[in-house]
Amino acid sequence: MIHEAPEQRSADTDGPKTPRKRMILAVVGAAVVLLGSVIGYLTLIPQTHVVPSRLSQLVTTRPGVKAFDIKATSSLVQPVAKSGIKPLEAAANQFPAQTGIYSRVWRPSANPVAATEIIAFLSPSTTTARSVYQLLNTQQLGSKSYASSSLARRSTFNVPGIAGSSGATYSSSGASSTTKANPTLGEVVFRFGRVVALTETLSTSGAQHSVQVIARSEAAQLHSVEPGFTLAATAYPVTASWIWAIVTLVLLLAVGYVPFALPRWRERQALLRSVDIERRQDAWGVVYRRTDSGWSAYVPALPGVEATGSTRDETDRRLGEAIAAHLDAMRRDGLPIPEQSEIEVGHVAAAGAPQAQ
Repeated sequence: MIHEAPEQRSADTDGPKTPRKRMILAVVGAAVVLLGSVIGYLTLIPQTHVVPSRLSQLVTTRPGVKAFDIKATSSLVQPVAKSGIKPLEAAANQFPAQTGIYSRVWRPSANPVAATEIIAFLSPSTTTARSVYQLLNTQQLGSKSYASSSLARRSTFNVPGIAGSSGATYSSSGASSTTKANPTLGEVVFRFGRVVALTETLSTSGAQHSVQVIARSEAAQLHSVEPGFTLAATAYPVTASWIWAIVTLVLLLAVGYVPFALPRWRERQALLRSVDIERRQDAWGVVYRRTDSGWSAYVPALPGVEATGSTRDETDRRLGEAIAAHLDAMRRDGLPIPEQSEIEVGHVAAAGAPQAQ
C-alpha cells in the first residue's frame, strides 16, 4: 500500500513525456529538412552566367553637369582586344569573365561642339588596374598626347576628393578669332579598386571644372559598386525553384506528421492483430448438414452444441448463441476449454471392396 502512490505518480508523469518527445522529434526533423533543403537549393538550383552588360553599372548615368544631365547618346561594351591597352588585353585572355571596358557618351543637341565620355576599365586585380592606370595616365595626359589633333596641353591638375587622380586640359595650338571654334578638352584619370575611370569633356568654356565634377560623379558610382563587383549574374529557374519548394514542403509535412502518426499506426496494427487473434481463438469448427427444413450444424470440439435453422445465417446465429452459452457453463464449472488445434477436419476415402476369390 505504501508503494502504490509513487508508482501511480510515475505512471502519470510518464504519459505527458510522449507527446513532448514527439513534438521535439518533429521540430528537429523539420529543422534538418529545411536546412538541407536550403543548402541543396543554393548548391544545385542557381545558374551563374557571365553577363558583359553588367559593366554598365560601372559608369554613372548622371554626369553631374547641367549641360550633360540628359539621356546618354550611346552606351556600349567595348572589345578589350582592340583597346590597345596591353595589360588589360593580357588579363582578358586569362580572366575573360573579370575583364571588360564600358563607355557612355553624352552630346547635348543645343551645343553640338560639347561632348562628354566616361570609360570604365575593369581589371581582374588591383595590380593589373595599377598598370592600366599608369598606361592611361601616360597616353591620355602627356604633353604630346593630342599633338596629332593640333591640341596642346594647357594645364595639369588633381581632382579634390579623388585620391590619386590626374587631370589635364588641351586646346587648339593655333590662334583663332572665336572661342566657339577653340573648344577645350578636359581629361581625368583615376583608379578605384579594380576599375580605372577615364572622363573626357569637350566644351567651349569651363572644361576643367566640368570634367572635375563629372569625375567626382563617376567616383561616387564606383564607390557604390566596387569592390565586390562581378560580371557573373545568378539566375534561379522558376520551374526548378517551384518543384524544389513543393518537395521541401512535402518533406516538412511528412517529418512533422510521422512522429505522431507512426505510434498511432503501430497501435492500430497491434489492435487489428489482437482482434484477429481473438477472432481466430473464438472461432470454432462447424459441421453443416442440409435437412428437409433447412440446415443443421454442430461443433465437433464441443459435444452437445448444435443448432438448426431454415437458412445458413439463421443456423450460424443460433449456433453462435449455443457456443457462448456452452462456454460460459464450462467456465462456471471450472472445466477446461478445448483448443481448436485438437480438432482436424478432413476427408477420408472409403476403403475398396475386397475382390472375390
